[in-house]
Amino acid sequence: MNAVIQPGMPSPAINDSEPPAQPEACCVIPLPAMRSVVGDTLADGCPCMAEERLQLIASVFNATSDGIVITDQDARILEINDAFTAITGYSRSQVLGHTPALLSSGRHGPDFFLGMWEGLRTTGAWEGEIWNRRANGELVAEVLRIQAVHVGRDARLHYVGVFRDITSGKQQEWLARHDALTELPNRAMALEALQSLLPLAQRQGQQLAVCHLDFDGFMAVNEAMGPAQGDALLRTAAARVRQAVRSSDMVARFGGDEFMLLLGGLDTGSAAVPVLERVQHALAQPHTVGGESLRLSASIGVALYPGDGMAPEPLLRAADQAMYRAKQLGKNRVCWSGQGSERQAVHDALLQELGQALQAGEMCLHYQPKVCARTRRCLGVEALVRWQHPRRGLLPPGAFLPAVIGTPLEVALDRWVLREAVVQLVRWRNQGCELTVAVNVSPATLALPDLAGTVAAIVREAAPHQVLPLEGLELEVLETAALQDLEAAGRAIEACARQGIAFALDDFGTGYLSLSYLQRLPVNTLKIDRSFVASMLERRGDLHIVRAVIGLAAAFGVTTVAEGVETVEQAHVLADMGCHELQGYGIARPMPLSQLETWLHKDPAQRM
Repeated sequence: MNAVIQPGMPSPAINDSEPPAQPEACCVIPLPAMRSVVGDTLADGCPCMAEERLQLIASVFNATSDGIVITDQDARILEINDAFTAITGYSRSQVLGHTPALLSSGRHGPDFFLGMWEGLRTTGAWEGEIWNRRANGELVAEVLRIQAVHVGRDARLHYVGVFRDITSGKQQEWLARHDALTELPNRAMALEALQSLLPLAQRQGQQLAVCHLDFDGFMAVNEAMGPAQGDALLRTAAARVRQAVRSSDMVARFGGDEFMLLLGGLDTGSAAVPVLERVQHALAQPHTVGGESLRLSASIGVALYPGDGMAPEPLLRAADQAMYRAKQLGKNRVCWSGQGSERQAVHDALLQELGQALQAGEMCLHYQPKVCARTRRCLGVEALVRWQHPRRGLLPPGAFLPAVIGTPLEVALDRWVLREAVVQLVRWRNQGCELTVAVNVSPATLALPDLAGTVAAIVREAAPHQVLPLEGLELEVLETAALQDLEAAGRAIEACARQGIAFALDDFGTGYLSLSYLQRLPVNTLKIDRSFVASMLERRGDLHIVRAVIGLAAAFGVTTVAEGVETVEQAHVLADMGCHELQGYGIARPMPLSQLETWLHKDPAQRM
């Protein structure tokens, strides 16, 4: 059974997996150990002949250019040959008694080892390619064969591993298919992948998006900063694009600042829109290169299989043409080939209409309550924008917010929501109502050079007689947005804190924010993502995550809010774990101000 490892694909080594009662990796034998392994087998013959044969085996063992390692049934190394040391850099004294986990590269996943051990169990042998790590830390690619061997009168189990260094060949193979600067697939590999994806899309009745991405104004940046800094910027931008797409998608560098994205498995062409929006959002965050903070955008042309072409060349040509149309429309644009251009026209019309709606007073706020987990007393509300469309009626944010990402309307809409929320907060304070008001802040607003000053100016405009700091105002930012530029986010939050403005990390748990990162973000509240709350009673792992977040918040002295609470049982479990506040449809849906005022008079015991 073969297992092929492709350079650049992370996965742990043979040595990282320990099946029950099985050794971890390959094996080999030295003369003393060889005597113990084969001695019983030779004992029945003439002692002189046995010793001579043993010496012959030992000579061959050490003369071969292939590395050999022998382990006992517990995967403890009994012997290695000279080639083992030459290839790995480990001496005999360094490895004897250890398991081959000592060589672990960390580049192979659990499935790799499951396949390996299944082969050893069923056939007594396994053969494939593996990445290990030399004693000096360098990676080494090996073709490895492991054989289970039963020797002696008691049929003791040993494992013998024989391997050959193929690092040079694998590196050449990798370089032939990858871009050396960004380590992404190159044009040849991307075209090969596209050729293989088309029949798959046809069989599954799905669409495939071929996207041509070209950075806006990159040539001017490269000339101003120099090629070295330009290359650094390209590496950073390429990594962000790769992180923004799905794991099943491919990002390839075609050359210069041109990239190709292959987005497969699409039920409809519109399924590609969220992926491209994430790419635009990721690129829009500040890039720090050579001590300078830069912003980058890209023009993207999209062609869809099968509507825009049935073969690689027509699709690439259509995507290329769409990209140039995007360039003509300005920066940070996405254009669709063929029928996709109609979608672009609809998108542009929506943005124009939304801009007019802001001026015409068609936007409004709904409020979703947050209650104390134990008493159900309302502690505050989250302000959520809605569009009272003159023809289509009340539109939820999902109908228009995705369209504003990466456009000037993203910040303009944030400003409008914040202004309206402050007006209402001050009105409540004047009435003696102590409710807090939380306002969502987009990544673009979080990245403003002077967020604290912007918020203070909006407060002064909305409430001219209000004395700062304005207590009760809280800004919410997605955890994933804070992670885009942790240093800048930390500075913005600290500056707002000096103005008396609290911050909450929304959807906490989805961005893999580490403890060390959290220490650098002086937030007041962690909002546990609704996906964990929804499944915590059925999935033990999610329950552990919720409990860990609540414990983490307690350690940092911050408030926890559980989102997406829908059942009484969820509410009780969260309260018992020490969660402070609850929010979700089970408590109250977002509602206009008139309904909220009625709801606030409701008996807290009836709020679930």
